Amino acid sequence: MQNIVLVDDEDHFRTRLAKAFANRGYTVYQAANADEALTIIKENQPGWALVDLKMPGKSGLDLIREAK
Repeated sequence: MQNIVLVDDEDHFRTRLAKAFANRGYTVYQAANADEALTIIKENQPGWALVDLKMPGKSGLDLIREAK
């Protein structure tokens, strides 16, 4: 089974997308911001990430740089 982290500050969008991925067999981790995502990435090391680029606080690009 594949793991994915979804990072988006819009709860409704993130939840719907998570459900779609879960229905396709993914283990889905959700984060509302970059800091939450970094914690999830460190603890679970998902194989994939879908990241919103424009978020309050750290941007998605900041998250990608830090997660690498």
